[in-house]
Amino acid sequence: MKTFEIRSARSKDISQIGTVGLASWKRGIGPHVPQVAHDTMSKASFTDFASACLDQIVVAVKEDRVLGFAATEHADNFITDLWIDPDYESSGLGTALVEEAERRIAARGYHTAEISVLIQNDRALGLYHHMKYEDVFEATKFDEDLNCEITYIRLRKHLPFYAEEIA
Repeated sequence: MKTFEIRSARSKDISQIGTVGLASWKRGIGPHVPQVAHDTMSKASFTDFASACLDQIVVAVKEDRVLGFAATEHADNFITDLWIDPDYESSGLGTALVEEAERRIAARGYHTAEISVLIQNDRALGLYHHMKYEDVFEATKFDEDLNCEITYIRLRKHLPFYAEEIA
């Protein structure tokens, strides 16, 4: 039984998005990047992001508490963010948020959804593979936000539905 609601983010959610984003980053990304990356990340990193693209964020909430969020920052078919409160991992939130992002991507007319994940983030990679995302390529790049080099995998999923089916 689903005990949370998936909805569009609201301005009142921004502070909680920052809290959840940072906690999730520390758990999923933090162990795999050098200290210099930790020095660049803060709650403000996530609240600033949320303020800039609030209309592209969906949240999972329970009794007005944000438990996780997903974003398509540029309103295209790329899911730029998926962050889950560590206390609510493995509760179906990630799947529900990605599925909602996919529905919104399809409504924009795209037939595929894409996402990238840090290669060492086994939990996230496992979720995306479970959701039928397929590896497209692996690359190493210097990440300006983290101020370090990262290796990531880009994944793609062919969406089983199209805009006219969900309108």
